[in-house]
Amino acid sequence: MTTVHELADAGKRFSNLPPVPKTSDVETPADRPEPGSAIFASPEQMRHDYLTAKASRQEVRRQKRVKRKAERGQPQSLHDIEFR
Repeated sequence: MTTVHELADAGKRFSNLPPVPKTSDVETPADRPEPGSAIFASPEQMRHDYLTAKASRQEVRRQKRVKRKAERGQPQSLHDIEFR
């Protein structure tokens, strides 16, 4: 019977947790296409969308890498800091 009371107390305690906010390192655009719209898009549009998203992901990774190396005091790659 003690176990039942302990479970009831635990249920009351954990049932009122605040919702976890959704976080992401990748910024999502507000004007996302509708799901399934790729079927009707032209190959050129799909290629453009793919390359744009790929470049965006690469830039996010580069920024995180530069920030991480700066925090650790490590030397930066000339490619990463766009020194040309």
